[in-house]
Amino acid sequence: MTRLPQSGHRPGNRSGNVLFLIMIAIILIAALTYAISHSERGDGNLSREQTAIRAAKVVSFATDIKRAVDNLFRSGKSESSISFAASQLTGYGTADTAPANEVFNIAGGGVGWSDVPDGTNDGSQWEFYGFTAVPNVGTAEADLIMVLPNVTQKFCQAYNEKAGFAAGAAIPSDTDACVSDTAQRFSGTFATDSDINTFDMATFPATDKPYPAACVACGTSYQAYYTLMER
Repeated sequence: MTRLPQSGHRPGNRSGNVLFLIMIAIILIAALTYAISHSERGDGNLSREQTAIRAAKVVSFATDIKRAVDNLFRSGKSESSISFAASQLTGYGTADTAPANEVFNIAGGGVGWSDVPDGTNDGSQWEFYGFTAVPNVGTAEADLIMVLPNVTQKFCQAYNEKAGFAAGAAIPSDTDACVSDTAQRFSGTFATDSDINTFDMATFPATDKPYPAACVACGTSYQAYYTLMER
């Protein structure tokens, strides 16, 4: 009996199709990897979601530092002895000079270092000051604060939303003196009397509400602050 030829693809064709599909998968994976890495670098065109994530990272790091400052103070360290010396920072002394008093030392505050997230500012470092009285927080004395200077407007708005501002709320102004002044980096001394920087409360959403964290405009620049110690 004559056997009819069977229909269907030959093994060679099947192998070719599999190889083609594998190549397509490799191309798609490479494209996805590039897109993810490109977005993580931050290129000044961050999406709203990416900016919100970066704002959350800044708040998380500031919260860790505030907890460390509280622990140092409760352990008997004076407010003037608290040190932000770190090898990654300029202007705050030499790390390991007074380990038990240093926020970023395992023998002191024990805070692990975190770089400023890419795409949030102009590359400026974290700063720590004691010359500003935070709005409706503590008394009229200068508080100990952390500042991320020269952030983008988009980041400033996202940070304020994390701080409880309504979405799209106007950015407050610091018209007296900018909340970030590298000439006044904290070295154990707090400003007093007329040297204390205060905010224009008329530019905040409410004049009677405390603002322990916010981003404010200093002229054409934006500065995000977080209160580490109320005074």
